[in-house]
Amino acid sequence: MPSVFNFTHVYEAYAFMQDEAFNWVDCTQMEGTDCYCDTEAEKQLKGLMANQPLEAVHWIDSGDYHYLSKLWTDRITETFTLVVLDHHPDMQRPMFGELLSCGSWVRVALEQNPLLRQVWLIGVDDKLMEETSGFGDKVRVVSESDLLRQPTDKIIETLQIDFPVYLSIDKDVMTLNECSTNWDQGSMSWQQLEALLKHLKQHKVLGIDICGEEPKILTECCYGQDAKFNAKFNEGLYNLTKEIF
Repeated sequence: MPSVFNFTHVYEAYAFMQDEAFNWVDCTQMEGTDCYCDTEAEKQLKGLMANQPLEAVHWIDSGDYHYLSKLWTDRITETFTLVVLDHHPDMQRPMFGELLSCGSWVRVALEQNPLLRQVWLIGVDDKLMEETSGFGDKVRVVSESDLLRQPTDKIIETLQIDFPVYLSIDKDVMTLNECSTNWDQGSMSWQQLEALLKHLKQHKVLGIDICGEEPKILTECCYGQDAKFNAKFNEGLYNLTKEIF
């Protein structure tokens, strides 16, 4: 059963998610979670996540909460490959000590989790490639320019995945023609996304999470059309990912 981590109420705008097939987790009153996750919030979130199966699709709200992916991967008990579809590498050095953030969680996972043996970052803004250095062949990147210039089948041929996969999708990897998010967006098309997910189905998938919502669709009249736009994208993505499990 997919889980819905409700921080901003944004998922309440999507009719298909009100179905009993989704297990909602209320995080709306939780403090210390916006972009950065403080110690008390991390403890609370781990408690909430403990009641959810790892092997499922987890909707984790906007990209501001992408650090939940690190908490999900902490639960993996075997060596694994992390595949991240994201316009940002999320490998910044932590700005506030060891405080987990949406911009540093991949780096923190690499530094702290000995079971994480390989990371594939797909769709990363070329201007941010420098963030991915320092881990040798353990971190491999398909950049935004690669997505634009190379045929999808050629990109897929380069994806050497050596271990079971945990997949994290930030919708800001997508072109603006596909969905709307609260961060600057990349250039991945729906066709590329679909092809990548079909390829990953060939591997053992340990879990999936999805972020990249645009909470403003709930509060600003000019975003009304975006709510329908994003709902259509999310429902299509849900249908793709649920097939994996």
